[in-house]
Amino acid sequence: FGQGEGLMGKTYGIPTKGSGMRTLPVTKIKNYVDNFIDFATNNPQLKFLVTEVGCGLAGYKPKDIAPLFENAIPIGNIYLPASFWHKLY
Repeated sequence: FGQGEGLMGKTYGIPTKGSGMRTLPVTKIKNYVDNFIDFATNNPQLKFLVTEVGCGLAGYKPKDIAPLFENAIPIGNIYLPASFWHKLY
């Protein structure tokens, strides 16, 4: 509780909501996704099973969020959901 971004236990948080539970703009979420990709790249011993980030309470669709993960494609320890792959290829 209280940590919106980063590694926490066996998960990595990527914020999609800000103060007052307002949905963040995609441009802001992209910054958090880029931080995540950098973290995963620098920690190859960890495995990351990405969920449909932002596609629940934040209200975005995979077509909106999947492009943010394009730089994650060559990273061997990041596994994207099928719905994102369908939008990337």
